[in-house]
Amino acid sequence: MIINQNLRKDLLDLSNNINVIATNNNLTDLQLENFLHILEKTRYLLLSEIKAYNNNVQFEYEKIKTIDTDYKIEFNNDVLKIYIPEIMPSYKNIKTHTHKRILFNLAEITKPFSGLFNDEVFIYIKLFDKILGWDVDNKYIKPIADSLILSNVIKDDNMTKMSYCVKGEYSEIPHTEVYIFDSKNINNFLEKYIT
Repeated sequence: MIINQNLRKDLLDLSNNINVIATNNNLTDLQLENFLHILEKTRYLLLSEIKAYNNNVQFEYEKIKTIDTDYKIEFNNDVLKIYIPEIMPSYKNIKTHTHKRILFNLAEITKPFSGLFNDEVFIYIKLFDKILGWDVDNKYIKPIADSLILSNVIKDDNMTKMSYCVKGEYSEIPHTEVYIFDSKNINNFLEKYIT
């Protein structure tokens, strides 16, 4: 993989920032927050470069595997299930590029299901994190519905077209699971999946 000049500069800047953070014994919260923003931006750029590279290689074995390739989707028993290989970002971290990347990845993998739901849908979101006692309402879940609209899986996320529920759980492997189905089937879904 050939690293372009912009990405090379971002990687060198990141390396310098890591050195500053690693050698500073008196970090302020603002310094740490700024570093995390830079780290996430560089991660986003790296993943974008790898995605572009993967689109241009001839053979599957040449592709570089990343977190983006771990997104999964399946449709069974009128339920569209999406696996996101990471936890949704918190509201305080929406300045980062994580939510944008998640939105675009979800829109891309759900494209084959465009037009699947025309009536009101219910979205059940399970967030798994490796922290005990974390606050579910601090997670930024908006990219999920936005991506489904972008790929036309659902028509809209207004109050007449969508409702949702979010559940948080502990897991050694942070990830997110999303279940989308026609809201008239909510009782069947709850009986089958929430017991």
